[in-house]
Formats: sequence, C-alpha cells, structure tokens
Amino acid sequence: MYTRCPECQTAFRITITQLKARDGLVRCGRCDSVFRADLHLFAPPAGAPPVEAHREHGADGAHEQETLRLRDKEIPVITDTSIFQAPRRGLPAPVWALGVLALAALLVGQFAYFYRDELAQVPALRPHLARLCAHLGCELAPLVGAAVPELIETRIAPHPRYGNVLRLRARLVNRSERDQPLPLLQVSLTDSEGRLLARRTFAPRDYVQPPARADAPMSPNIVVEALLDVTNPDQKAAGFEIQLFAAAG
Repeated sequence: MYTRCPECQTAFRITITQLKARDGLVRCGRCDSVFRADLHLFAPPAGAPPVEAHREHGADGAHEQETLRLRDKEIPVITDTSIFQAPRRGLPAPVWALGVLALAALLVGQFAYFYRDELAQVPALRPHLARLCAHLGCELAPLVGAAVPELIETRIAPHPRYGNVLRLRARLVNRSERDQPLPLLQVSLTDSEGRLLARRTFAPRDYVQPPARADAPMSPNIVVEALLDVTNPDQKAAGFEIQLFAAAG
C-alpha cells in the first residue's frame, strides 16, 4: 500500500499498522509536512522501487511521531520524474508558448492601432500601418512636417515599341533632412493650344522601377528614377506637365 505527500508529491510505502498508530497522520520525510496518509493512498505501477515509512521517537522517548523516510540505500535522493512523481497537470509547454506568442502579437497589434498616428510619422512604418488601416477601416493622420520631393529632371518621348503611347522619365530628390515617403505623381497632357487632353495621378507603385521599392522611403539627397508609359490621345499631345503631391495616409 502506498501514499503520496500532497505537498512535495513524494510517494512512500506504508502499512496498516502505521496508518492506525496516529489515526492516519504522518510526517513526510522529504518536506516535513504532516498529512493524512489514509486520504492519499494509491496503488503503484508494477515494478516501481519501494520506499518505506517508519516510526520516529522524540529525544525523551515520550513524544511519538509518524514520519515517512526514504531508505538511503535504495533511493538516496528523490530528484527524478519517475512513476512516483505526481503527474504534471495543465497545458503542454508548446501550447503555453503559442499562447504567449498570441498574447504578445495581440498587445503589439493593440499598441499599433491606438498609437498609429504617432507611429505613422515614421516613413518606414507608414506603409505597413496604411495596410493595417485598410483592413480595419481606420485612417492615419497626415505626416507632420512632410516635405514634397523636388522634381529635378523630366523627359518625354514616343514609346519605342507602341504607337500612340508616350514614355515619360523623371528624377526626384528628397531635399529634407529626414526620410520622406514617395510622392504621388500627376501627369497632364496638353495640345498645341494648351488645352488639357488628359490628366492622371500615379502612385509610387506605378512609376518606381525595380530594384527600388515603392513602399521604401526616400532618403535625403538620394535621386529616385521614375518611369511612366502614358497614352497619347489621338496623338494630339504637344506638351506635358508633372506635379508632385504628398501621398495620403
């Protein structure tokens, strides 16, 4: 017959006589906890190494305590996780790890949502926050002190392969002291009398050429090449104009 300490979960062999000696009260030889052994009885698996309980007397022989002790020769120290150890309860470690990661992601998401306007002032983070708001239906505050890059060169010529198409090249540079997002590029075509034939606004993804990235900010004093193919309505375009605008949140 075996009992288990409810405090340290160490298992011991015990006899009926020992249970009756003090109405089932015993003292654990490992942690010194006093408990009712008869309330923690169990049947051990076959082949389990036994441990014994014995009676220990006080110095004067008058006070008697029921104490459970391990026999040193058989098991000197209990440090393993053998069959006598209490089964571990709760969720497995991988489940806990996934739960912690999920909670961390939730906290990061909440932080990004509630402080999105402050974080959006960092050009490198703004495209990612814009995609987040596109899913959540939120808006980003305009950039504080955002500067529109400067247009330093433009060229337009017939497309080398297609008729009724014009190829437009431009060079942009960020003259500010901090990174800035790529601007919107608005192209207007006019006829020989200055009348507007067509106008369209292009996002960075429309004009930025690989290996450059449309979602990457413009570093100070670094030139960005823009390339656009635009339709020439009835081949009447005689002039063009390019304007740059700060990209919306």
